[in-house]
Amino acid sequence: MYKLTVDRAGSLIHLTMDGMLTVDDSNALAGEMVRLVAEARFTTYALIIDISNCPVQSQDMIAAMKRNLSHMQRVRSIAIVTGATLVRLQVRRIFTQPFVRFVDSYREALEWVNASIAR
Repeated sequence: MYKLTVDRAGSLIHLTMDGMLTVDDSNALAGEMVRLVAEARFTTYALIIDISNCPVQSQDMIAAMKRNLSHMQRVRSIAIVTGATLVRLQVRRIFTQPFVRFVDSYREALEWVNASIAR
């Protein structure tokens, strides 16, 4: 499953995912993110995705995530907290933008997205 948290003051969305997700989960997550960005009235925002508790996902779900999350508008930086090396490799196929950083901890993720504010 997944959990989305919005930090309006920091213009930050935090997405935590764990376990196996389905294509329906990916579609619901994308719809919820669009709604949250609109409600928060972000002109730009940072995104931290924590997948450190996720196993390798099905190819169908990865394809859905690529379709749903790789073309987000208004995002200025994405930090992805990964666990297993195979998960990191799998997610690298989705997020190829130059403003994406793969990190080992939430602290590193926060430092990366906060640095994007100064750019």
